[in-house]
Amino acid sequence: MLIGVAAAALLCTPAHAQLRGREKPREWDVTLGAAVASRPSFEGSDRSIARPLPFVAVRWRDTISLGEGGISVTGHLRKFRFGGGLTIDAGRKDHSSGGIFESGDDRLKGLGTIKASPGFRAFASTRLSLFNVEVSAVKSLNHGVTGTLGLSSALPLGKRLILMPHIRATWADDQYMQTYFGVTPAQASASIFPRFNAASGFKDVRAGANLIYRFNDHWFIGTDVGVTRLLGDAALSPISIRDTNVTVMGMAGYRF
Repeated sequence: MLIGVAAAALLCTPAHAQLRGREKPREWDVTLGAAVASRPSFEGSDRSIARPLPFVAVRWRDTISLGEGGISVTGHLRKFRFGGGLTIDAGRKDHSSGGIFESGDDRLKGLGTIKASPGFRAFASTRLSLFNVEVSAVKSLNHGVTGTLGLSSALPLGKRLILMPHIRATWADDQYMQTYFGVTPAQASASIFPRFNAASGFKDVRAGANLIYRFNDHWFIGTDVGVTRLLGDAALSPISIRDTNVTVMGMAGYRF
């Protein structure tokens, strides 16, 4: 599962503004960079894979944005932000993959490949004191529905360094859970996993932190460390070898 590289880049924009104080909104806000990420080979894997990851984050008037999560349009009403857009579920291979954005493992042979699928994302957020609260939902055309509740903050540690802790919980419907964590009779006969029916419920909770260091108004480096704990049928699934996974990312970028 791809970690939010471009999402971290977009977080750098408001973070920079907080470090400098109030800043006049930009017409265009563009960030380019590269990262190296270590992540599980699939949700529930006990093996990690390291991949180089390019990223781009583009925002126009804090209204239209483009990044790893897709393209979205944001509206503003008092203290609330809301919007929607197009996104994509990268899917999962049933074998090891050298692709930059793909996940997969040879131990999944027989489960079949979960093809990438476009979807629609809706979201809303507000700021409560030092915290940003966001709820979002994603409807994939082929993989079901997920909903996420997240809490994050931006804590300046001096003039150039900022810490951004975050936590979120994700719920998934029957279709998503069965697609990623269920094992049908046909899959059981073709793979090493026994039959398993996965039902809807909270599938995981993730906590972590971004640490960003700004050299000047343009160049920055950062790191993100996160721990994900599978819940419910996601944890009970025979596909899930390890219920707790760690993702680590290092990144460098340029903000125009």
